[in-house]
This record gives sequence, structure tokens and C-alpha cells, in this order.
Amino acid sequence: MSNDLRVGFYIRNAFQAAHLAPLFRAIPDATWLLRSAADAEAFGIGDAPRASSRYFIRNLMRRFDAVVAHAGPPGGRVLRGTALVMVQYGYAKEPYNFGDWRKQAQAICAYGDYAATRFAPHAPAFTIGNPRWDDWTAPGFAEEAQMALPDLAADRPVLLYAPTWGDLSSLPYWLPELSKLAETHTVLVKAHHNAVRDGQLGDISDHPHIHDIGHVDLMQALAVCDVLLSDYSGAIFDAIMCDKPVVLLDLPDIDARFGKKLDAQSLEMARRDELGFRVAGPEALPGAVQQALQTGPQVSDALRDGLFFKPASVAEAFRQALPKMIAG
Repeated sequence: MSNDLRVGFYIRNAFQAAHLAPLFRAIPDATWLLRSAADAEAFGIGDAPRASSRYFIRNLMRRFDAVVAHAGPPGGRVLRGTALVMVQYGYAKEPYNFGDWRKQAQAICAYGDYAATRFAPHAPAFTIGNPRWDDWTAPGFAEEAQMALPDLAADRPVLLYAPTWGDLSSLPYWLPELSKLAETHTVLVKAHHNAVRDGQLGDISDHPHIHDIGHVDLMQALAVCDVLLSDYSGAIFDAIMCDKPVVLLDLPDIDARFGKKLDAQSLEMARRDELGFRVAGPEALPGAVQQALQTGPQVSDALRDGLFFKPASVAEAFRQALPKMIAG
């Protein structure tokens, strides 16, 4: 039984902590594993049990029957004597997310059947759903989200702009268009945490209806928005899971940026026209936003259901499956 298992959750940033928290809460006596004790406050894990080691984290992991994580262990070598259970954290950028490095896992938790099929060549895959679905469906979540965000004008549609980072980011190309949208809409800018770290966001407009919400949880931002604007980010699929309409902002030279993270077979490219309202240039943006507001999500039920299994409790599905994952 999972009640008797020693389980550690290895996290390296606040996003991972929030994403894995529903699973953490489902396992009695679970422990957060950190590189630094100081990260506990930064990652928002409160007074939950934790252990840290900057230089001997692998040795720390050997104390547990299973280590649950988004990625591989430090050093890139397979853990011995401890089961590494990886948890899917997104759908975008398939060459990376479904890459050979997943072979380090003894088991992988998948959002839905599509992901489980893609993970299967690397390790046994268990379809449990997205852990954040438990947060999204929790009583009072939408009300708490409202409190986490600035006061928003009630008479304006709310647009959430959540671009990816690095060479695939739409920030340089599309950010100037936000001021135009903000004349009639409220625009929330949720930049990727790596984009903020790398200085990609820069100074955004001081327009009263544009808000930098980098400190706000993405799921909370989705709860208050009417439409998501994104490029090639995993936020596209979070919005699809939550039945929010999506406007997809293209980059004119995206084919030249294909590589280890993005290729023509990735969902956000191969099935782009099925995911949302696609926009090739600034002149088409207002019309696409209006269409999204009027007609709602464009994705089909069949595609959404294939991407996301939605049990009554993802955490309980995980708890029930964990002994099988560890047994191999």
C-alpha cells in the first residue's frame, strides 16, 4: 500500500512545487527534496516535511522507495535502489518532453492517452490526469484566484498572454500589440519564469489595463481570463484542459527555429489549426480575439479527451497507481 511507502518529491522551482503539490498531499509522510533549505520559502511549500542537500542530493534520494519528479535525477544517471517516477508537466515541445531521457524513469505519469502512448517506448506509462486538475476543480478555487490578481475592470474582457521563452518566444514580435488590445480589453501578461530570469520581458507598457502577473499562478490566471493568447507554450494545453478559448500567435520564421525542442510533429505545430484561433500577423489579432470571445473553445471534445483524463481525483489515481509503478 502507498501508506507504507517512503516517497520524496524532488523540486527545483516554484512551478514544480505547485504542479506536484496535489500528489504530495495524497501520500502520507511524503517529503519534499530540495537542493537548498532556503528554497522552501521561495517555492511556497510552507512547513511541509522536507530534506535538502546541495551536493549529496542523490544520496538523499536513496532513503526513499520512490522519488517523484518532473525530470531526471542530478547527474543524469539512473537511480539505483529507488524508483524514479516522472510526472508529465506539459504537452508543448514534443521532441524534448517525449525524448529518450525519459528512459531514466521506472514509470511515468501521463495526463491522458495521447501522452501515455508517446511515453510508452521509454517506460511504463500510467494515465492519471494533470495534477492541477484537482486544484482547478477544488471548491473556492475561482474565488481565491480573483483575490490573487489585481482589481480588474468588470466591463472589460480579460485576455491572458502567456508566451514561451527562448528562441521560440513571441515576446519581441507580439508584445507591442498588447497596448492596442488594452484600449478595449484587460491584458494580463504571464511570462515564462525563464523568460523573466533571462530578461526577455523587459519593460511592459504602463497602460492601466496591462498587468504583469508573473508572480501569479498560471491556473489562477486562467480562472479569471476569458481568452488565452500564446505562441508555442504549454499554457495552450492548460487552457484547453480548462475549456478556455485559445488564440495562437504565429512567428513568421518558426520553421527555421525547429530543433531539439520543437518540430513539425509537435502537437502545437502538427494540429495547430485544431487547438485555437490562429493568427499570422498583427492585423488579424483583434478579429481573432473577438471570434474567440464570441464562439468559445475551438478544440474538439475528442482531441481534448485524448489529451486529458479527468478523474474525480488525480491525486487519488496517483496514490492507487504508485505501488504498481514502484513494483515495475
